[in-house]
Amino acid sequence: MQQRLSLSPQLVQSIKLMGMPFAELRERILEEVDKNPALEIVSDPFAAESLSPRPPEARGLRVSSRSANEIASDEHRDFIEGALSREETLQGHLLSQLSELSLPPEVAALSALVIQNLDGDGFNAAPPEELPGGDDPVLLQEALDTVRSLDPAGCAVSGFQESLAVQARLVLRDCRELHSREPLGGPASLCPKAIGHAAEILERRIDLLSKGRPEALVKALAKDDSLGFTVDLEEAEEIFDLIRHLDPFPGRRFSQESERFVVPDVIVRRTEDGYSVTINEEEIPVLGVSPFFMELEGASDRESRDFSREAVKEARWFMNSLSRRNHTILKLARALVVFQRDFFTYGPARLAPLRMKDIAAEIGMHEATVSRAANGKYLQCEWGIFEIKYFFSNQVGSAVSSRSDSYTSARFSKEGVKETVRQIIEASPEALSDQKIVEQLALRGIKIARRTVAKYRGELAIKSSFER
Repeated sequence: MQQRLSLSPQLVQSIKLMGMPFAELRERILEEVDKNPALEIVSDPFAAESLSPRPPEARGLRVSSRSANEIASDEHRDFIEGALSREETLQGHLLSQLSELSLPPEVAALSALVIQNLDGDGFNAAPPEELPGGDDPVLLQEALDTVRSLDPAGCAVSGFQESLAVQARLVLRDCRELHSREPLGGPASLCPKAIGHAAEILERRIDLLSKGRPEALVKALAKDDSLGFTVDLEEAEEIFDLIRHLDPFPGRRFSQESERFVVPDVIVRRTEDGYSVTINEEEIPVLGVSPFFMELEGASDRESRDFSREAVKEARWFMNSLSRRNHTILKLARALVVFQRDFFTYGPARLAPLRMKDIAAEIGMHEATVSRAANGKYLQCEWGIFEIKYFFSNQVGSAVSSRSDSYTSARFSKEGVKETVRQIIEASPEALSDQKIVEQLALRGIKIARRTVAKYRGELAIKSSFER
């Protein structure tokens, strides 16, 4: 005998609804309405006009005075233009770059075959050794290196781990070339040593990154000498920052999926008494149970009665799952307003470090539930639209009291420090060096290294003082 925990279909449905962002939620609701006849849409803001169309004058639109032939001609031209335009594919993008390179004919031919062998993720669909000409190891390696160095980098590999390692090696190569061209003492936003260590870890011991924390990586390398090196906390943070900027599936950016617009799930407004937090339900259909099926629950026909009861039960469960989803997201957003009050009051520069563990303890839920509720959700406030995960940031630097600044908190988040760096650079009439920025941050009670400032400046896409 064994004791196992099994999830019912309703519970699985509730978990999936919790993790769905706003754009997918509406599609899921419409799908459930089509599947369950007992579930009906009471009101739908999107379908209101289509169900009862009004004349153009009533909608405030101007009626066109063009002839029917002119309108038909324009529609035909739009159709032809739409039919002839095609999205660029991964293979086409790589082949266009390959044609501009000066390569030996045999390398160029095999590289083209390697490109045609890629799947949607940018990985090898079949072993490249099986391609015509792939039996020559030297020629094959040269062709693979050529394709991997094209944009997007990291294609023509066996999987995401090799892709990340290849991208790290390419970043290391570019970094070394950059340092070799710069004068001594010039700016360096990337540390070649950290990039090299990141490539070694990705190639040989990616399992050391499983916990996803710089502190855990430092401890793991201190205990395991298989790689032959150790790192400090600052270098471990650089390694994780580099890996986060790599793309494990480089080919997916050329997928044919249509773009989706970001719609906020939560809206935070400033009021006289503080802040109000509301769920954005303006574009979500209002659901209800069909009265016809509720009457069928008391029918004399057993088959009809059982069918209607099951349909009504599933409809009510779905509506309750939506209600629980909104309630959880609302509790999460209200807790964020409490923990990140300085952010909502003064702006992104005052974002405080925050862990999901702290929010989970505050609202009485599991950390996994908080992560699921925050994933893919967006919050709108007077400072803009932010992904909810943006408000969870690690602590960086060390803080000391300063008379020249109004900061009272002794804790600073990475995103908050980056925003402060941006403000310092934009407010200065001269091009400040990274060391000058370090000194300005110290006056605000933030102590970080110069190379950390250079790294943050690179993430903000701000050029060095020599180029500004």
